[in-house]
Amino acid sequence: MLRHVLLIIVLSATALAAGVAMVPGEREQWTMLVRDGRNEQALKALEAQYQAGRRNTDAVVHLYRLYMSFAKIEQATVVMEQFAAEHPDNPEIVAMLARHYTDIQNRPAAIATLERLFEFSPSTQTAHELLAHYRLHGEFASEERLLRRLLATKLITANDAERLGLMLAARGDLYGAREALVRFDELANPERSIGRLVLFDVLVETGDKSTALAKGAAWMQFWHKGGIHHAAAGEQPSARLIRRMMNVDEAAARRLICEIQERETPTPRSEPSAAPGPEPGCIINMPTTEAGPEELGSSSITQFEPRDAFGRRNRR
Repeated sequence: MLRHVLLIIVLSATALAAGVAMVPGEREQWTMLVRDGRNEQALKALEAQYQAGRRNTDAVVHLYRLYMSFAKIEQATVVMEQFAAEHPDNPEIVAMLARHYTDIQNRPAAIATLERLFEFSPSTQTAHELLAHYRLHGEFASEERLLRRLLATKLITANDAERLGLMLAARGDLYGAREALVRFDELANPERSIGRLVLFDVLVETGDKSTALAKGAAWMQFWHKGGIHHAAAGEQPSARLIRRMMNVDEAAARRLICEIQERETPTPRSEPSAAPGPEPGCIINMPTTEAGPEELGSSSITQFEPRDAFGRRNRR
């Protein structure tokens, strides 16, 4: 008899413990309410949990989303600001606050939050969001500062490096433009021509003509093979580059261009003649136009004039 009583007591205690364990906790309660679409009840449960100081990440995020779904902007802002203040070094939470400010069109707060986020957790995504704000509102000084920092930290993209280089070149900061455009040259696809043509001019202006010519020869070799036909003004990038190289150092440019032509169109060796004489020079296509000399710097190249390796015109 005593054994039966003890067995019943043990079974009752086990059943009671199992029942208590199966009662859904706070997280399960509001999760089920959200799942079932009972958002008002879920909001009340989350508000009670938040006011009681139980502010785990999932609960706060769901509370914020429910506030936004009910268009309770002020309450959502307070919750997100407090959440970010409690986790000032968490980049995901600070980024959520920045997105919230952007959603409610609080631009000064969004920029300040993104700038703070970039200070302790720099990333290309945060930088691009800041750059979009700066460019949209014409804050070019702030854009330049950020681009310089991206360049210094090796986080800059090819497009941003080209933009920075063009900005600095237009303002007369040739050495800054050179640094940015060299980085652009390292990152960009080989068919990109505008930034590289400006880099060529910047290298010449800063006194590094040999590097300019070497880079120009490397670019032109690809531009011939890559099928780049026309630049924005209708002129071939390789034709522009030839003209620039010949203006810098005609002899060195001819030598480099001849080497490219020999690699691209190898000619069979001719039989040695009995009478010794000078070897035929490389024929280089020089750009000419029908416009006057003052227009050659900006007009499109329409014709080419054959010359030998010493710059003399070939007689027909």
